[in-house]
Amino acid sequence: MQEALYELRVETLKNEIRPMFDQVTGIGKLEMIECINKLGLLGLFEKEINHALDDIECNMMSYDGFEEDIQAISLCFRLLRQHGRENSPDVFINFINENDNFRGSESGNIEGLLELFTASHLALEGENILAMARALSYRKLKDNLPDMDNHLAKQISSTLELPLHWRVQGFEVREKIDAYVSGYQYAKEVNNDPLLLELARLNFNKIQAMHQKELKELSMWWRNLGLMQNVSFTRDRLVESFLWSIGVAYEPQYSCLRKCLAKVVTFVLVIDDLYDVYGSPEELECFTRAIVRWDSEEIQHLPNCMKTCFWALYDTTNEIARDIKKENGHNGALPYLKKAWVDFCNSLLMESRWYNNGYTPSIGEYLRFARISSSGPLLSSTIFSFGREEVTGELINVQKEMENLVYHTSLIIRLCNDLGTSKAELERGDSPSSILCYMRDANVSEEIAREHIKNIIANTWMKINKEYIGQLPMLQVYAKLVTNMARAHLMSPMG
Repeated sequence: MQEALYELRVETLKNEIRPMFDQVTGIGKLEMIECINKLGLLGLFEKEINHALDDIECNMMSYDGFEEDIQAISLCFRLLRQHGRENSPDVFINFINENDNFRGSESGNIEGLLELFTASHLALEGENILAMARALSYRKLKDNLPDMDNHLAKQISSTLELPLHWRVQGFEVREKIDAYVSGYQYAKEVNNDPLLLELARLNFNKIQAMHQKELKELSMWWRNLGLMQNVSFTRDRLVESFLWSIGVAYEPQYSCLRKCLAKVVTFVLVIDDLYDVYGSPEELECFTRAIVRWDSEEIQHLPNCMKTCFWALYDTTNEIARDIKKENGHNGALPYLKKAWVDFCNSLLMESRWYNNGYTPSIGEYLRFARISSSGPLLSSTIFSFGREEVTGELINVQKEMENLVYHTSLIIRLCNDLGTSKAELERGDSPSSILCYMRDANVSEEIAREHIKNIIANTWMKINKEYIGQLPMLQVYAKLVTNMARAHLMSPMG
């Protein structure tokens, strides 16, 4: 009864809010979309937002004062690209002078600079104007931090450290709702409309309750599996795994996907520990053969805990394939999931061989295997298995269409992991990392190597942007989920 009343109130609020899209005009339309985005309501108004963006694309240059408003132009540019629409960065040319600096009063427009810095992270390779805009806005914002009030300084420092485009939106909804209530933020955005606020609270509470229920179900599954009672070389990281899956697929419609991803991530961490800290070289060769053949014959002479790991992974992978069939009727998931585990374990085995032989690969050789051992391709296979689409009688291979995006996302996951490697770990040579490989390749210091890796990450984000922008609408949902893997890793890293 209570749930029915809730759904009725949500539908009532949605019906009352929809006319607002036609009532606001010009820059106000941009601000409304941004407000809805920050409050976690995009999924409730997809049709209205797409129509609004169509209008913005056609008419934005006619909005009163738009061409001189760096904040509005930056917001418009960002919203269009966030929704996969192509638009030119030339709109920023008028704000930068011949001395490669900001014109006029723009250097003191803190809100405009912050929006410009945020928009610049949706750049594609070769868009030099956006690279310049990012560098200039970063420097100006950094220089002005001492003169800002504490709240604004904290907000800007956080954005400079981790840009909005690299964040998981769902993790910050509660904070945005509280800021909306306080009136500190979004004062200009539809005048803090109480209908939007009520809907945001109801939606947030519904999703949070759903996540709590899923975690209870996962905890029961994990206890019944009994893995931790038989394995001592790894830690129990189910909760962290589930938080990561929320970062990838936050919205209500992804409940089954979320739980399956959490199970896969949990096993990624267990199997990674098995290769890193437990198995002998001979045992790891044997365990890998068992995974490749998906056959228990190979594990007969392994320690009991490794046998337990194999059977738990075997049973869970089959269970996930059954869940996928129940969810969408797709009966072909298991071969894709098995192959992804084979590739993952083969890469871990190669890295183990490097370590046991005292071999440091070149940075290129390292990344060929490390992007797979990052678990990005494995987790992507789980996502794709939830929805191979049929169009005009032909089955589209989503995995192939998303190949480049998976590669770039996996690279970011791996490189971010490596940046978390401590100096002591590097000196001990616990395992190869991109930092150590580049230090030896280029004969440079650790500091220079870390900066090089950070530059690769920034450039890889531009490649991700290219793969997402202009993508077919039916594939954008997959592109968003895959990209969210990198975002979730930055905010809730595995390992």
